[in-house]
Amino acid sequence: PVCPGEPNDVRTAGEPAVVEGVKGRWRVTPELLDQAFKARTALLSPLDRLVFDRTRIAELFDFDYQLEMYKPAAKRRWGYWAMPVLHGDRLVGKLDATADRKAGVLRVNALHQDVPFTPAMTAAVRREIEDLAAWLRLTLVPASTR
Repeated sequence: PVCPGEPNDVRTAGEPAVVEGVKGRWRVTPELLDQAFKARTALLSPLDRLVFDRTRIAELFDFDYQLEMYKPAAKRRWGYWAMPVLHGDRLVGKLDATADRKAGVLRVNALHQDVPFTPAMTAAVRREIEDLAAWLRLTLVPASTR
């Protein structure tokens, strides 16, 4: 889809590629294909380019997601500004958290797991939430203590 302020395609960047099982035209940077994949866990902004195109994330990651800030609260599934959770090469859930600057806290309203989290995944996501709170200079209030 056309995105304001961005070209409709990547033109000649990288080399043409085929992604098995996914329709469309793709391009890759060949030098990056030879590098080892460095898996990590991250909380993504709802505006991150990886999750911005709902059709693409459904096809590539089998991930259902929509920014719900414009929906009435009663119709939201994941939260006002739910952040997709990336773990390794998979999108595995959504974090619904609220930064209450007046109270000085980051409240975790819910952590939606699209797949059951292993203990290692839970710990990695927890570290990311703690890092987010620290970056925002807020005290973390986990969902279980509310």
